[in-house]
Amino acid sequence: MKNFPFWYPPILNYHRVSPILGSDTPTVSVGTFEKQMKILAQRWKPISLADLVQTLEQGSPLPAKAVVVTFDDGTEDNFHHAFASLSRYQIPATIFLITGNVGKSGSLHPDQIRQMREGNVRFGSHTDHHAYLPKLSLAQVHEELKSSRAALQNLGVDSDLLSYPAGGFSPEIILEAQKAGFRAACTTSRGTVRFPPDRWALRRITLHENARSAFDMWIRCSGFYPLNRRLRAPF
Repeated sequence: MKNFPFWYPPILNYHRVSPILGSDTPTVSVGTFEKQMKILAQRWKPISLADLVQTLEQGSPLPAKAVVVTFDDGTEDNFHHAFASLSRYQIPATIFLITGNVGKSGSLHPDQIRQMREGNVRFGSHTDHHAYLPKLSLAQVHEELKSSRAALQNLGVDSDLLSYPAGGFSPEIILEAQKAGFRAACTTSRGTVRFPPDRWALRRITLHENARSAFDMWIRCSGFYPLNRRLRAPF
């Protein structure tokens, strides 16, 4: 992992890709997302989150300029607007599903998930109901994680990757995630320990509409961008 500034490959985080920019949820327009994926394919080496996790476990080297693409929530626009660009540039991505929303209006449907799985997209858990885990009892956390993992398995997804809703976690929540069979978890900008990378608190960089050029993407993928961001307490 010495190819990366500060020993940490960039993990990019998306939510929605849509012609209509949202005010509440981070949204990237279809045209801008296409530009971003083209830049990543030309100038970086996209790898899957599972490959990064395996590297962290084994301590093996990663390719130079590796970058990881993830999505939170699993909204239907990921299929209609993001999937084409991901396929066109052969970029692996991981979508963290709110499993209780699968099949509902505005969220991914099982057939769409199946089609994306046949492409280069993997899926993980964003819990069952997108509850902020630190506000739940440990029994409730256990149920959120257990039911979400079971729902993924019912969809034919054998995933052991988790994304904490709103980035919230604690040592106790990490333990519950481990008990539920998860192998690693992503957060947002939370966490105060940068080194060594903690696979139970993999911090990500949220992408927005304002990253349109190769320089904009370099800033975010360089390893320096997160140093300017204020870290929040993990719980």
